[in-house]
Amino acid sequence: MESLEKRMANLEYYQRLLVQMADAEKYPFYLSVMKTGLSAEEIEDIHRICAELEQMLAEQKEQGLLDYMSLLTLFAGQLNHKLSVDDTILALHKQGMYVPLMTEFKKIIRK
Repeated sequence: MESLEKRMANLEYYQRLLVQMADAEKYPFYLSVMKTGLSAEEIEDIHRICAELEQMLAEQKEQGLLDYMSLLTLFAGQLNHKLSVDDTILALHKQGMYVPLMTEFKKIIRK
């Protein structure tokens, strides 16, 4: 039986191959988190952050607020340090995730 280290090395190699095969146009966020080596927990944190901020966005829009810089600041402050804020926003939007929130963030970062 192969050693655990050898099996892990093979799995890591296969993951690198899969990353190269991934369609960057369809799955830019997933590709980004795989390249940076985020754990499942770290990825779930990103989903939690986005879901919370998206709820806050809906509440702020309902109140008639038009400036969402505070939400972007919260996002940037909580995002894993291995990821670029701008690239993550663009990747999430392109992949169709948290579209209302990422659309507002894109407007801000383009200014």
